[in-house]
Amino acid sequence: MAISVLIVDDHALLRKLLRCHLASQNDIVVVGEAKDGPEGIAKAEELQPDVILMDVAMPGMDGMEATRFICERLPQVKVLILTLYLSTENCTRAIQSGAMGYVLKDSVDDEVVVAIRTIMNGVHYFGAEVIPPLECLVSMS
Repeated sequence: MAISVLIVDDHALLRKLLRCHLASQNDIVVVGEAKDGPEGIAKAEELQPDVILMDVAMPGMDGMEATRFICERLPQVKVLILTLYLSTENCTRAIQSGAMGYVLKDSVDDEVVVAIRTIMNGVHYFGAEVIPPLECLVSMS
């Protein structure tokens, strides 16, 4: 059975590129798109995808707030943060919001696919660039 994915990002071109890239995978199907947090929540409730690719910085409600809401209301849905921003604060907020992973938008093409498959298996996924801030976070606790 294919992994159903919802893309939530305020940039239409990025949504289109992600949709095209994911369409090349036999085990992944994009079931919908949303341009902001509120629309992402509504689409998540309607479509109940397996995975949501969630941007952080969006107008109105940011991706972290939308992730928290979705993870509370739809615990079976896994959220992968896909962002331009790498910071310990964002990584911490993502984890606290319930996200299963955190990947940078400028990561290699297949990293998003690997991350989707990994979190579908119930394992958290953090891109290689994300590990140093997470190690700093762990060493502080």
